Amino acid sequence: MTRTNIPAYRDLPDDVVADLTARMYESRTGVRWMVLIAVAPTVAAVHQSPSRALILSAIAVWLACIVRIAVAETYEWLGDRSQSRPNQIRWQTAYGIGGIGLSVAFAAFTALVILGGDSPMLNWALATAVGMAYGPIPYVALQPKVGYPQTTIPLAVPAIFLTTLNDTTSTYLAVSMIVGIVSVLGHCRLQYARAVEALLDRRSVDRLATTDPLTGLWNRRQLEAVVRQALQEKLDGLHWLGIDLDRFKSVNDTLGHESGDLVLRAAAQRITVIAGDDAFVARVGGDEFVVLLSGDRHRARMVSERISDALGTSITVPQGTARIGASVGVTAICPHDTIDGIARRADERMYAHKAGMRAAA
Repeated sequence: MTRTNIPAYRDLPDDVVADLTARMYESRTGVRWMVLIAVAPTVAAVHQSPSRALILSAIAVWLACIVRIAVAETYEWLGDRSQSRPNQIRWQTAYGIGGIGLSVAFAAFTALVILGGDSPMLNWALATAVGMAYGPIPYVALQPKVGYPQTTIPLAVPAIFLTTLNDTTSTYLAVSMIVGIVSVLGHCRLQYARAVEALLDRRSVDRLATTDPLTGLWNRRQLEAVVRQALQEKLDGLHWLGIDLDRFKSVNDTLGHESGDLVLRAAAQRITVIAGDDAFVARVGGDEFVVLLSGDRHRARMVSERISDALGTSITVPQGTARIGASVGVTAICPHDTIDGIARRADERMYAHKAGMRAAA
C-alpha cells in the first residue's frame, strides 16, 4: 500500500531530491540500447526511403540518443549526491531536455512513417513507441515534470496521425495508443509515489539510527562516522570539544528524572545555538556531549568558554530550578589521529578543567 500523503516535489528534503536525481541517471544503459535500436531504421531510411524528411528525422533520433548519453556520462563525471538542491534540479532539467528531445524526435519519425505508409517500418515504429513510453518509467517518473511528457509524446503523436488515415485498423491502433497514454500516466504516478515513499522511509530509519531520541542531536555512531570520514580526507582545522555536565546527577536526585530529561534538552539547545550552524553536535552519553568545530584554536576556545558560561546559567523546569555547569575539553583533530586517541585527549583536558574549577571554588 502506497501513502496517500506523498509531499509535493518542492517540499521533498534535499537529500531525497539528490537520490531521485541519481536514480534517474541510472537509465543511461537503456539509452545506449536505444542508440543501437535506432541504427537499423536510420540506415533503412537512408537507403530505401525517398522522403528526405524521414531520413532527417531518423538521423535526428540517433543524434538525440547521442545527446542523451552525453548528458548521462557528464553526470557520472561531474554529478554527485552531495551537490546543492539547485544543482540537482539543473541535472534533472538537463535529463529532461535530453529525454524529451529524444521522444519528440522519435515521435516525428513515427508520424512520417505513418504518412509514408511503409508497413514494416510502421510496425517497428509503433512497437518501439510503446517501448519508449513504458521502458523509462522507473527513471523518468522520479521527476513528474520530465516523466509525463517523455512517456506520453511517443504515444500521443502516433495516435493523432493514425486518426488521419481513415481506416478501421488505424483507428483501433489510435485508440490503443490513447489507452496507453492513460496507462503510462498512472504508472508514472505510482512509480513516483513508491520511490519517494521508500526514500522517505529509509531517511526516517537512518535518522533514528544516527540520532539521540531525547535531544534530537546526532549520536555516538554518527559522530564516529563523521570523524572517521574527516580523518580519511585529512581535513585541517577541525576541533573536538568534549563537554561533561556538572552536578547533573543531583538534578535527577532532587528534581526527578523527568526534570533531568528537560535539562538535557535545554543544555543540548544551548550548545547547538552557540556552536553554530556549521558545527556537528552529538550526545554521546548520559550527560556527555561532543562538538566538532571547524576553525582555528582561538575559535575553538572561545566557543568552549561560551558553552561553559551558558550551561552555568540556571535552567528552569516545572519541578524547580536546575543549577548545573559544564567542563569542556578541547583538542585539535590531526590527520594521524584515531577516534579513541582524540576522545582520550579531550577527556584529559576536560578533567583538568573540572579539577581547576574545583580548586578555584
